[in-house]
Amino acid sequence: MSARIIDPHVHFFNLAQGQYDWLQGSNPVSWPNLATIKAPITPAQLQQQTQFELAGLVHIEAGYDNQQPVNELHWLAEHLAGQNYKAVSYANIDSHPNDFNNAIIALSHPSLVGIRDITEGTDAMRLSNSYCLENLAQLSAHQLIFEAQFAIENLVITQQIVNYCRQLPHLQIVINHAGLPSDLQLWQQGISQLAQIANCRIKFSGFELFPALTQTQQQQCFDFIIKHFGIQRVMFASNFPVCQINTRYQQCWQSHFKRCTSDNMWSQLSYKNALYCYQV
Repeated sequence: MSARIIDPHVHFFNLAQGQYDWLQGSNPVSWPNLATIKAPITPAQLQQQTQFELAGLVHIEAGYDNQQPVNELHWLAEHLAGQNYKAVSYANIDSHPNDFNNAIIALSHPSLVGIRDITEGTDAMRLSNSYCLENLAQLSAHQLIFEAQFAIENLVITQQIVNYCRQLPHLQIVINHAGLPSDLQLWQQGISQLAQIANCRIKFSGFELFPALTQTQQQQCFDFIIKHFGIQRVMFASNFPVCQINTRYQQCWQSHFKRCTSDNMWSQLSYKNALYCYQV
């Protein structure tokens, strides 16, 4: 068993300098253990929370400054100094292509590997905007990943993503948080569609966000993802510190480890696939 892991979905917060309206504004999220989630942490402290060697990580934008998201990249360069990491920043995926191009240029930073624009719920309709194809083409041209966070049981939008991938075979898309499963029958249809696209990967993470799913259902989701995506396009991730809604960092990775039926599966999902995808 390899003790080395790469965590491809973590968040570090700087509540003193960043905005994080969703976390500390007038109407913050109603998650349990919010004080623990908001607590500042260093990479060294995070490493101390797991027996695995944290060989690399990918920081996913957390709303530090959505008007000038490069500021988060600059802060990360200080906070993660000396760490092996990459960063996914923010840009509005359905903005006018000229504005999107300017946003990507403004994000120029050695740590940048992709962008995320959360499109959950009704916001998913933004992914069908006529500008999206051109903006995704720009990401592809810049060799940047699109981190897609939407409910894939919305099969109309899932098919739209499939169409984009077919038109842009060099675009790399990573589905966040297992595609936000809720209606498992529709979710399975979404997984089946996305798995047919070679340039689409998926992260198995975020199940603390789906309290209605039992442990058995979570395992069924994992098995279904592996059956359709195989072991080379799936990545374990923690979603730290949000995972602390109901578990500790170490327990999160122990749970991932227990799902693996071979050393090779564990090595691929916990390390090799993230290494290849994010070049971290």
